[in-house]
Amino acid sequence: MIKIIFFDIDGTLRPFETGIIPEDSKAAVRRAQEAGVLCAIATGRHWVEIYNEGLVEDMYFDAFVTLDGGYDYILHPEKARPVFQKQGARKPKDYHFLIDEAGIPLPYFDPKNGEVLLQEAIPGEMVENVLAMAEESTFPILFLEERRLYANFVNDALLHCLSEIKSGIPPILPLSEARKNPLYMLIPVLNEAQVEELERRIPDCHLVRWSDGLSFDVTKRNISKVSGIEAICKALGIQREECAAIGDGWNDVEMLSHVGMGIAMGNAKEECKAVANYITAPILEGGLPQAVDYILEYNETQKK
Repeated sequence: MIKIIFFDIDGTLRPFETGIIPEDSKAAVRRAQEAGVLCAIATGRHWVEIYNEGLVEDMYFDAFVTLDGGYDYILHPEKARPVFQKQGARKPKDYHFLIDEAGIPLPYFDPKNGEVLLQEAIPGEMVENVLAMAEESTFPILFLEERRLYANFVNDALLHCLSEIKSGIPPILPLSEARKNPLYMLIPVLNEAQVEELERRIPDCHLVRWSDGLSFDVTKRNISKVSGIEAICKALGIQREECAAIGDGWNDVEMLSHVGMGIAMGNAKEECKAVANYITAPILEGGLPQAVDYILEYNETQKK
C-alpha cells in the first residue's frame, strides 16, 4: 500500500514548455489526498523559489524535500492548514528573494510552520574553494541559504538558465556575502572546462547537471532527494516500500530507484526510465494524472 507520493516539480508537476501547472495535475494531487495518501514535494528548488514561482499553487503538500535533499521538512497541519485556507499558495505579484526582509505574509509551506528534519550545509572549505575559483575565472553563481537567494552577478548564461525554469532575477550581492551564513546549495553556470576544474576543487560536494546542460546543483556529498525522503518517512512512520515518487530529471534517478514505486514521466531522461517501475505519459499528455491514478489503482488491488 502506498502511503505517500513524492512529486518532483519541473518537468513533472510543471511543464518546462508552459511554466503553468495543468489543472488536471492539481486535481490529481487532491484525488490522492482524498484517497488518504500523503503528498510531498521532492525538488532541487528552494522553498522561496516555490513561493515566488507559484509552484504549488492551489495545492497543499504535507512535506518538502528541497535543494535536492539538502533542506527537508514536514509541516504541522494545525499551523500550515489555516494559512493555506486563508491565502492559498498563489504566486506573489513581485519576486522576494530575501524573504525575511520583504515584510509580506509568508506561505503555508514556510518551514516555520513545521519541523525541519534535515539540513546539510555545504562545508565551509568547499564554499571557499568555489569562491576562489569564481574570483579567478568569473562565472555567475546562485547562492541558496535557508531564507535567502542571491547571485554574484548576472550574464546571458545565467539569464538563459533562469528563463528555462521561468524564474525571476535574484538580487546581486558581493561574493563576501556567501561567507556569512550556511549555504545549502550553490548553482554555478559553467563551461565544460570549468566543470572539470570545479569537480577537482570540491571533492566533498555532489554536482548534478540541470536539463539545460549549463547549470549544476552543488550540494554536500552523499546528500540527495533520497536523504530527505528517508528523514520524512522516518518522522511519519512510513516504510520505504510504502512510498511512491514521480520524476523526470537526472536528480530523480536515485529517488525513483529507492522508493517502493518509482514512476518516470514520459518526457523523462532515459536514466529515469531505466530504473522506474512504471513509465507514464509525457507531462503535456496527462502523464501526472495517469501516474497518480496508477498508484491509486494499485492501492485498490492491495485492499482485496
